[in-house]
Amino acid sequence: MSQVLVILTSYGQLGSTGQATGVGLQTFASPYYALKEAGVEVAVASPLGGDPPVDPLSFGEGVETVALRRLNEDVDARALLRASLPLRNAATTDYDGLFFAGGHGGMWDFPDDPVIGGLIAAALNAGKPVAAVCHGVAALCGVDPVSGRPLVEGRKVTALTNQEEAALERDALVPFLLQERLMKLGAEFEEAAEFTSHVVVHGSLITGQNMRSADEASRAFLTALASRCA
Repeated sequence: MSQVLVILTSYGQLGSTGQATGVGLQTFASPYYALKEAGVEVAVASPLGGDPPVDPLSFGEGVETVALRRLNEDVDARALLRASLPLRNAATTDYDGLFFAGGHGGMWDFPDDPVIGGLIAAALNAGKPVAAVCHGVAALCGVDPVSGRPLVEGRKVTALTNQEEAALERDALVPFLLQERLMKLGAEFEEAAEFTSHVVVHGSLITGQNMRSADEASRAFLTALASRCA
């Protein structure tokens, strides 16, 4: 049986504002159920381990999804979330793929983390699929610890756009604009209309523009996983 590591943020505050943030539950629920239904074993990790904070943008009119409603009623899945593994204890060799969930918290604890950079580089170098959605793409802002080169250099990617961040009125609160940072690191950034599903696949790297891309990104990730494990 294939096993995938889904990685969530541990960061729960928008900088020094006192405003809550965390993981976008939609971007966890979509891959979690897609993988489970395909017979893939799912492990969950976060930089600090334990119960991750939840972004308030996970709730409210217009953002609820079928997978999110299912998660809210799933005792086992919620228990798995609350007991996320400390990321330092994870080894890429144990998993057939990595999936980084979204949520604004990832803008603080995903970029430049050497553990995350090492996991991603090892997975991509081994041809294992790596997916990231929305602010989860901030995990790709690090470097390959062996080559010292940016993880996204020369790769086609997408992520929450500058315009989408401004529409959420958080562009002045985040430590940097994700689209801008990725482009500075040498990525070929592709975007679609605001808040529409858009996924970019470049080799074994799969990125989704926003939370509404979670379902499509999950399907693309499963396709890549099945192809590698065939």
